[in-house]
Amino acid sequence: MKRHKADPFALVAVNCHDNEEEFQKGQESLKTDYASIFGGAPIASAWGVSAFPTIYVLDAEGKIRFKGPRGEALDEAVQTLLDEMKKKASE
Repeated sequence: MKRHKADPFALVAVNCHDNEEEFQKGQESLKTDYASIFGGAPIASAWGVSAFPTIYVLDAEGKIRFKGPRGEALDEAVQTLLDEMKKKASE
């Protein structure tokens, strides 16, 4: 999500690995450019995650606005929320 670097946007991965060492190794091999949290099982349980990966797109108020977008649909979801924020800021 480097193209959104200047936007009010954050991407955070919540991982439910059982083993922190395996999680750290995976992080090193993926070389992601976003935050990744270990120990996310309570979050996954509270949100009813039943498969991995599950993608949620939250708005600025922390409300889930999109569930499960992938590829182009994910890009569109993010852009929709950014456009909404820019519109509100200009009003």
